[in-house]
Amino acid sequence: MLALLPKGRLIDLGTGHGAFAIRAARQGWEVTAVDARSDRIPNDPSVTWEVSDIRNTNFSGFDVVACLGLFYHLELEDQLALLRKVSGIPMILDTHVDNGASQHPLSERQTIGSYTGSYYREPGRTTSSWLNERSFWPTPETLHTMLREHGYPVVLEARPYVVPDRTFFLALPELVQPPD
Repeated sequence: MLALLPKGRLIDLGTGHGAFAIRAARQGWEVTAVDARSDRIPNDPSVTWEVSDIRNTNFSGFDVVACLGLFYHLELEDQLALLRKVSGIPMILDTHVDNGASQHPLSERQTIGSYTGSYYREPGRTTSSWLNERSFWPTPETLHTMLREHGYPVVLEARPYVVPDRTFFLALPELVQPPD
């Protein structure tokens, strides 16, 4: 998905072990990687590493947001706040959705405001949520609505089929022409 976007400054949210951040830096991106936990961040000088809660992150100056494996660990309010903050910046999103095929224990579907999905009880391990006990997994339709309402009229979707409820999205504020 990075090849579809002109190279620039990328922020990797919830970077974890940093593999994506390092790969993007090797492809010529200027990368800042943010995670609330420092224990898995590698020592690689090609990336600027920040230990911080992503809810406190300033997104000005970034050309692309990578949100891989983080969104589904957030409560609905935090998901919406994140989308408001990154609106207008192309985003690569990898997340679980409540598509009826989950093997994870989800709550009954609920509608909160205009958003439908299920809650997932966070296991509390060191690789799951940060300071919340549950997270919200929107339905695919709701996720598309959330993205559209927050400035992403173009959403490309890729289903990996390795995990039946986890999907990749490229959310664009407008159609971006690939580099020559």
